Amino acid sequence: MTSTQEDRLSMYLTFKDYQAPHTSITDGLPNYLENSTLFLNTIPQIQSIWEQQKLSKKGVTDGKNQLKETLIVLTADNARKLGAYAKFTNNTKLAQEVKFSEGKLRQVADTAVKNYGQIAYDLAQPLVGSLAPYGITDETQATLAGAITAYNDSIGKPGAERSEGTQLTKQLATLFKTADTALENMDAAVEIIRLTEVDFYNGYKSARKVIETGSGSLSVKGLVTDAQTGAPLKGVTVSFALDGGMMKAAAAISTESELVKKTAEKGGFNVKGLATGTYQVTLKKAGYADQVATISVSDGEMTELKISLEKA
Repeated sequence: MTSTQEDRLSMYLTFKDYQAPHTSITDGLPNYLENSTLFLNTIPQIQSIWEQQKLSKKGVTDGKNQLKETLIVLTADNARKLGAYAKFTNNTKLAQEVKFSEGKLRQVADTAVKNYGQIAYDLAQPLVGSLAPYGITDETQATLAGAITAYNDSIGKPGAERSEGTQLTKQLATLFKTADTALENMDAAVEIIRLTEVDFYNGYKSARKVIETGSGSLSVKGLVTDAQTGAPLKGVTVSFALDGGMMKAAAAISTESELVKKTAEKGGFNVKGLATGTYQVTLKKAGYADQVATISVSDGEMTELKISLEKA
């Protein structure tokens, strides 16, 4: 459900409560009772679909995020162990190939996490006979392979979920249209008593007003810290660019190609109303190396972004 639809539903519920004790005034109006009944029957259907949307998105996203974190931890662990092996065997090529940490893996795109996991597995597999002293065995390799497969399968689920979500979105649009049409018919009938039931009429019009919150939903919640100390970094410039710079932010109207934020005292920043899509996030602060991350934003979901900056 969009923020605009949420605002309309809030109005529906307010209006429902207002008209309930005034049926003696309204039921005798032409076509009012029929449209009121249709309107009241539509509200619980809207609420039901909204709950389906929220539960469906949360379940899939939470499951995928849990599998992603498991894969990140196992991949980084393999990389560390391979790094130790490379150091003690003077294998400089391998040492370069396994230079990725948990922090780095949390900043890359979903598909890249899977790719790094596969790299860590493939690099260890031909050496597994020599890696037991470093904690890599056939069993740990099997565990990593299982984590790669499970996570890879989960990546496709949000896509399938979006297909189902599209149907729910269409149903919502139809239901809102039905409710609005019923209300418009009721509005026309109420004009008959505009002068004879002044207090009711004024209250009716007040209850029918849609209050636009304009706040939008929280799309991204971020935290930027110093890579060495872990301390939060204030004043970091965080830029979001979508599809080559064509970015839409529901929270603001701008002709600029990027949305720019600054981290607060405790290193945090929030972004509301970002359109669904994949964003390139660039972080800059004097004295630190620039950092670039890729994130995906979905309607109605919050993406968390935690990044550590290295001193230049």
